[in-house]
Amino acid sequence: LPPALMAGLPVFKRYIATNPTMAVPLATYMIIVAFGLGLPGTTAIFPQMSEISVDDVEEKYQNLTDDSGAPIKKFYFNKGL
Repeated sequence: LPPALMAGLPVFKRYIATNPTMAVPLATYMIIVAFGLGLPGTTAIFPQMSEISVDDVEEKYQNLTDDSGAPIKKFYFNKGL
């Protein structure tokens, strides 16, 4: 997005044309701002805790039981986002 903005918007085009050495710092700043605004929202839409069925894990974990001896049917885990 930052390179498209810099090439497409006349304000940035003029600024880069008069100060070509500022192209890299400006692009870097725009990328940092884009990550700062977009990344928290995109990670927030996905739940951090998830579950997986026993049938989808490795065989050594498929026959585990809880403290009362009942077989475990689902595992819950933190995605670590």
